[in-house]
Amino acid sequence: MTALDDLPDVSSFFGVDLKTGSMIIAALGVVHPMAYGCSFFIPLSYLLVTIWILVALFFAASILLFCGIAKDDANLCSIWIWYTVIFVVVMLMMMMLLAIVFTSRKQRNRVFIVILGMLWYILTIYFILVVNSHRKQLLASDSNSLVSNFVEKDDKES
Repeated sequence: MTALDDLPDVSSFFGVDLKTGSMIIAALGVVHPMAYGCSFFIPLSYLLVTIWILVALFFAASILLFCGIAKDDANLCSIWIWYTVIFVVVMLMMMMLLAIVFTSRKQRNRVFIVILGMLWYILTIYFILVVNSHRKQLLASDSNSLVSNFVEKDDKES
């Protein structure tokens, strides 16, 4: 029993089954870093470099999620979930700092973009619940297959 087992379950991803929804989430995680390419016009700061590093690691975690879904591996899905939980919290804090910086510079357009980014990371919490529900399904099917293999083995010995 892990802390992930205590998270609430969802039955679908906006009406799509959990496996397909998890694949869509992994694809969004791979495409997501490209949104930060448009921030090259901003002078480099430690804040932006930190955000870029976190986003690059999120990209790598999303590739692991793809592999986990393809191989039906709950452990790879768990890696994505744990990293994303940390990532969302840290990115929300970073986005707040970025919003404060842009507000102090009176750059309304950039503040608006940062607020949209914060809403995206809040939506990512739902993505975590979807992938975790899929992970729970994988674990349940693994335990069911182990039980059926044990029963078959026991029947053969009798």
